[in-house]
Amino acid sequence: MGIEFMPAKKNIAILGGGPASSTLAIRLCKEGYNVVIFATPEQAPILVGESLVPMIVPLLQALEVEQEVAAYSVYKPGACFTYNAEEVFEFRFDETPGDLPSYSYNVPRDKFNATLLDAALRAGAKLVNRKVVLNQVGDSEYIKLDDEALQEASGCWEGSEPDLIVDAAGRVNLVGHLLNIPMQQGPRRDVALFAHVDQTELVDPGYVHNDRMDQGWCWRIPLPGKVSLGFVVPESYALKHGDTPEEQYDNLLKNDQVLRKLAPNVRRLTSVIRFNNYQSISERLCAGNWVMLGDSGGFIDPVFSSGMLIAMDSANKLADTILQNKPLSDYELVIKQHLSAWFEIVDYYYNGRLMSSIKVGMMMPDNIFNRLIYKWVSSHVSRIFSGAAASNPFSLKLLRFLVKYGLKDRNPDVYKIN
Repeated sequence: MGIEFMPAKKNIAILGGGPASSTLAIRLCKEGYNVVIFATPEQAPILVGESLVPMIVPLLQALEVEQEVAAYSVYKPGACFTYNAEEVFEFRFDETPGDLPSYSYNVPRDKFNATLLDAALRAGAKLVNRKVVLNQVGDSEYIKLDDEALQEASGCWEGSEPDLIVDAAGRVNLVGHLLNIPMQQGPRRDVALFAHVDQTELVDPGYVHNDRMDQGWCWRIPLPGKVSLGFVVPESYALKHGDTPEEQYDNLLKNDQVLRKLAPNVRRLTSVIRFNNYQSISERLCAGNWVMLGDSGGFIDPVFSSGMLIAMDSANKLADTILQNKPLSDYELVIKQHLSAWFEIVDYYYNGRLMSSIKVGMMMPDNIFNRLIYKWVSSHVSRIFSGAAASNPFSLKLLRFLVKYGLKDRNPDVYKIN
């Protein structure tokens, strides 16, 4: 169960310096809260989350950072999904309903993180450059920062300790590991291997590309002067291609039939990053004096580039919860519903039903009635690719109907991801 968070308790410790952390800090600092961010410089040369969905654009505008982000990013006008490197489904954001943003960005994550963290510090947050050790208070669900961390934050709070500790440290899931909180795992056991390369074939120089491979799928995200190329494949399939991430990545590039077409003569520019457990939700997101934010609480597959939106939107929802003096359990309920909805949407991609239903719509006989129906349905389906579907109950219900009853005689295995 969550706790009542009283407005007089304005001393917040945030663990982690990513976009969710910075978004929360900005919101709270503007309302006079005392916020300390504990974070160390990012060690990984590259990070997942380089392609932003359009629904992030209003968040960037609200944080007053869009202009800075646009200056170093690639303008993103849409997305495409390819099958066998031949059949292409294109989705342009300027063809979506007028209430949705018509563009987004592909961002270098190091610069994006720095932009948001700088904005948080300008808003009044304090940065302590160190990792924190958490300790459980007896057998309770309360936790405490280590003495050294408290000493470095001395004078930042009204008192010696924070009133609320926010775990925004990503998939290391600090609180979850400390308190042995189980994670609900998704149905797939995939790993992600990704790096930056010099070039690939691109349908559009700004699109995020999702391509079905012999097994699994890959993303291609155009960035300034390079392309982020990542593979999401079954772990057993990756292990067949080598012992190290670099061996697995390079051998997949050479051996996968689709990759040979999409990335011929590609040159890898960075080391390879490998991640496991791409689908998980913590069974609890809050208790005692702590709450989980962003990837700490759950991560839902990168196929629709939803991770950054979920993280930053969750930060806004947590800020609203704190500022409105609502129980943290209210925040937990909303975030779990949002994560579960994305789990469902992602599953429709993997089992082939999403693209099969879209294909059926594209092949309907051309007449006035079908055009009107197709336009109406498309306006709701397009919310998936903008990032808005999971928070729109009607769009999600319509999607459920389409993937269950709208396939006609089409076999969804044609677009299934193995």
